[in-house]
Amino acid sequence: MPDLPSRGRCHATFLLAYSARVRHCVDAEAWITAALDKPTHMAASLDLNGTAELLLDVGLAKVEGGVQIMHELSKLDQAADLSTLKGIARLLIVRRPPDWLRSSVVEGQLATEFIPAQDLEALSWLGPDLDPIIVAAHQQLYGRQDDDLLKRIGDAGELMIIAALHALNRQPRHVSLVSDRFGYDIELNSQQYRYGLEIKTVVPSTADRVLLSRHEFDVAARMADRWKIVQIAISSIAVVRGVVCAADVICIRELSSSSLVQMAPPDTSTFQWSESAEFHPLDSMWSPSDLQVPSNFTFSLRA
Repeated sequence: MPDLPSRGRCHATFLLAYSARVRHCVDAEAWITAALDKPTHMAASLDLNGTAELLLDVGLAKVEGGVQIMHELSKLDQAADLSTLKGIARLLIVRRPPDWLRSSVVEGQLATEFIPAQDLEALSWLGPDLDPIIVAAHQQLYGRQDDDLLKRIGDAGELMIIAALHALNRQPRHVSLVSDRFGYDIELNSQQYRYGLEIKTVVPSTADRVLLSRHEFDVAARMADRWKIVQIAISSIAVVRGVVCAADVICIRELSSSSLVQMAPPDTSTFQWSESAEFHPLDSMWSPSDLQVPSNFTFSLRA
């Protein structure tokens, strides 16, 4: 993506913002000339023309009685240190979001599998701040929309498992449509027992963790071997495409309630659960599922 905030793009942005502050620039040409006059060996090698066009296009600068820099950017024109350049990177991502930004944050964490390799390389200068910068920009832009997408992904997983159970004539009951107080999403009944399945839909980057509410955990502990997690992993491409089909299923596996209880420390005077917890089960704790999503299954992730 040509407008991606590489280090060079961010340095050019700093020089242009600084130049507009210290010198009156009557137009864009004078603005670029002022930036080229700065005593830095980088100035001549930077794409100042393209960066000036970008800043004007995204509303971070305007030409009205001379070049004016908007407040968000003017706060970042004091010193060209690494923190300043990273602040500029976040600002540019928010003002000109790359195509992959919408789908690159899952459950509040960056999923780099959604970012093209060349873009990751261009952003590698951000180092360990890459994750918080992308996540913060995503939250600023999408916020509630992201919660809606996560719910749609979860709905897709539940419906895929429902379809797989129907294919086995298991007659599942989709109780999460009734209430979240059951402590599981799908109920199966036999003549003697009631079984609960908690469905977790993931993409590859989130498959190593399980988010569970305290209520779900308590129900799991109470129901023992009649409760389990069914994790269904779908391809990241499906999230980008906005439609999930059976071919997007990577794997389906199961985790017993006893494994969860084994991982969770008990409440003590110095430790107590809050509303939820994040578990990281070992691969050996998972078992493969015999469920298969019917080949004709499709579900739109768009509202």
